[in-house]
Amino acid sequence: MTPQGKLSLCPTPLGNLEDITLRVLRVLRACDVIFAEDTRVTQKLLQHYEISKPLRSFHAGNRQRRLGELQALLRGGKSVAAVSDAGMPGIADPGSELVRSARGIGSSVEVLPGPNAALSALVLSGFDVSRFCFEGFPPRKAAARKKYLQSLAGGSAAVVWYEAPSRIHALLRDIDTVLGGRPLFVLREYTKRFEQQCCGSAATIVAQLAQPALGEFVVVLAPDREPQSAAPEAFSRASAALQLLLREDAGLKLAVDAVRSATGLPRNELYAEAQRLNALAAGAGAKEASSGGDANKNARC
Repeated sequence: MTPQGKLSLCPTPLGNLEDITLRVLRVLRACDVIFAEDTRVTQKLLQHYEISKPLRSFHAGNRQRRLGELQALLRGGKSVAAVSDAGMPGIADPGSELVRSARGIGSSVEVLPGPNAALSALVLSGFDVSRFCFEGFPPRKAAARKKYLQSLAGGSAAVVWYEAPSRIHALLRDIDTVLGGRPLFVLREYTKRFEQQCCGSAATIVAQLAQPALGEFVVVLAPDREPQSAAPEAFSRASAALQLLLREDAGLKLAVDAVRSATGLPRNELYAEAQRLNALAAGAGAKEASSGGDANKNARC
């Protein structure tokens, strides 16, 4: 028999307690149990709206036990609301596991609309965000972070991250080193008393932020501006450089990145040229091997 219980994911205010929908309040008042990322944070919200409900903490340390409790509640026909400390549950927290667990036993799941810092920052940036990618938190280690940022060079979609105050300056410095003056938008303490919006290059924004930085950060990287197609003579020089690097076994990606860094030519055109040069080299090698085999055969006759 299909369980009668329902799981409702309820977005909560990012800072300003007025940023909550009437529907979320109705669900919180009507549910049997609330699963919360931090019960102390959620309790303040509930007290503000005079809601009294049983609370269950749900985080990485107790997830297996709580998932079992969730399924037992839903099988018993109970309604369960899930909230994170702020914003949409399931984004950069373990809330998505609740959804999979509920669906795994056939329970219905609903997600209520509400606050989300990443989407708000994308709109506030003013960038072209018709295509964007949410990447969660950037890598913590400097070497991994720089390598990751290099992979974003030439990207045609905006990228949005959350970042901790202890790492925001390091991230911005690495963006300045790897991606240069590519436009950024940084949103600090959104909807809170000391909200700050910064737009410009990474170097510009570093100068605007306090040291040490405090609060919660959302960072939006603008899409890369695609350069115009290269003039024939510029592309000919780039092709020669690619050919030289490939002969030295630099590897296709490394060769393309090096030539793009030196010339600023479009990555997709350089990549296609490198593939063409590789194919030509492979074809020449096969022909040479075949000719050598014919010569050996003639020598034996």
